[in-house]
Amino acid sequence: MSDGSSKAVVTAIFGNSIVTVAKFIGFALSGSSALLAEAVHSLADTANQCLLYLGLKRSQRKADTHHHFGYGQERYFWNLVSAITIFFLGCAYTIMHAVEQIQHGHAPELSWVPFVIIGIAFVVEGYSFFVALKEFLRQAKEAGKAFRQYFVETRDPTTLAVLIEDSVAMLGLVFALLGIGLSFWTGSVIFDGIAAICIGILMGALAYFLAATNRKYLLNHSDDEVNEVASKLWRADEQVQTVQRVNSIVLSPEETLLMAEVELREEAIFADMSEDEIAQAIRFMHKLNAIRRSLEEDVARVSPEAKHIFIEFASPQDKSSSE
Repeated sequence: MSDGSSKAVVTAIFGNSIVTVAKFIGFALSGSSALLAEAVHSLADTANQCLLYLGLKRSQRKADTHHHFGYGQERYFWNLVSAITIFFLGCAYTIMHAVEQIQHGHAPELSWVPFVIIGIAFVVEGYSFFVALKEFLRQAKEAGKAFRQYFVETRDPTTLAVLIEDSVAMLGLVFALLGIGLSFWTGSVIFDGIAAICIGILMGALAYFLAATNRKYLLNHSDDEVNEVASKLWRADEQVQTVQRVNSIVLSPEETLLMAEVELREEAIFADMSEDEIAQAIRFMHKLNAIRRSLEEDVARVSPEAKHIFIEFASPQDKSSSE
C-alpha cells in the first residue's frame, strides 16, 4: 500500500468524522437544509473514504489459486462502490429533503451556530485537502508529469478521490454559507433550500466522476503508456523484424499485464548456424507453432468461452545440470 495514499485517506476519515458530527449537531440546533446537506455530504465522504481504505488493504493481498494476477483491481471496485454510496446517500437524499423543505416553507432557526460549524469544517477539510494535494503532487513529480496531465492519466484512484472529495466539500461549504447567510438576511427559506440542492448536485457530479474513473479500470483498460514504450523499444531493436501486436491490461496502479506478438529477424535467429542447423531450427519452430495451435484448439473446443489464449513455452531443463 502506498504510504502517502494511506495517510491521505486516514486523515480524511478522521477529519470528516469530526466534521460530520459537528454538522449534524448544527442541523439539530438550526434545522437548516443546507447544513443537513453538508452533514450528509460529510457522512457520505466518511463512508466513502472507509471504503477507499478497505480497497487499499484488500488490493495488497497476494496472488492465489483463484486470482492468479492478485487483487489489485479491488481498489477500483471499492472506489466504484463508494461512488454509488455518495450518489444515493448524498445526492438523492439531500435534494429530496431540500425540495420538501421548500414546498412546506419550513424556515430554519438561524443563529451563530451554523456559521461557527461551517468555519470549523472549512479548517478541518482544508487540512485534509492539503494532505491529499501534497501527496498527489508528489506522485505527479515521481511520474514526471505535470499536474493537469497526471490528473487525467493517474492510475491511483484513491488519492485522486480524496483530493476531489475535499475540493467539492469546501465548495459545498461555500454554498452552505451563502444559502444560510441569505436566508438569515432575507428570512426566506428558499435560499437555504437552493444551497442544499446545489450541494446535492455537487455530490451527484462527484459520484459520476468517481464512477467513470474507476469503471474503465474494471473493464480491462489498456496501459497506453506501457504499450507505447514496449512498441518503441522493440521496433528499435535490431533483432526485431516487426511488432505485430501489443496488448496490456491495468491490474492495479502498480501492475500492468503486457502481452505481445513479435516477429524476429532471420539473421538474429540463425546467426552462426550452418544450413543444416538452420533447416533443423525452422522445422523446430514449425513444430512449436503446430503444438501451440493444437493446444489452443483443444481448449477452445472444450471451453469455447476461452477467446484469448496466450501460451508461453518453457525451455526444457538441461539434463546435464540435474545429474
